[in-house]
Amino acid sequence: MASWGSSNYGNPCRECGFDWATNLDESVALVSRLPDTIRELVSGSTGKERHPDLGWSVGAYVCHVGDNLRIWAERLVGVLESGVTEVHGYDENELAQARHYDGIPLEAAQWSLGRAVNDWCDAVGRSPRIGSVMVHPERGALTLADVAVSNAHDGFHHCWDIKTILSGVAR
Repeated sequence: MASWGSSNYGNPCRECGFDWATNLDESVALVSRLPDTIRELVSGSTGKERHPDLGWSVGAYVCHVGDNLRIWAERLVGVLESGVTEVHGYDENELAQARHYDGIPLEAAQWSLGRAVNDWCDAVGRSPRIGSVMVHPERGALTLADVAVSNAHDGFHHCWDIKTILSGVAR
């Protein structure tokens, strides 16, 4: 996985500028701050705002960040509790449609994000810091740091998406 993120997004990320050399502790700190960061970003927003170059609304991005963290927390705890290291991918667009992201009030999405961050931090704290913790079908063997950095990028990148939407600047 060490090169998965930079191979797909560039290093730094071509869009959001995320540095894939971010370490585990920095990633945990970034994820821990996401509820406050997003709360500040969306202050005064309805959550319905959109950008013509992006597929989701502000509120949908908040929902996605929470769901993604919740899924990865569940994967980490699943490996710890069951010993089964294989995890499966998911389609974020199908999940967005199934959960009707655009029908979820922004305040509820923010509440859910806060809970997901807490669960994710707990799962990361319980996970071994060294060695592979799981095997992903597209990303291969993942260490805890691989998971944390990837999840930090997702949150950071979607904060960038939200800023883009709210600024109204073309991409």
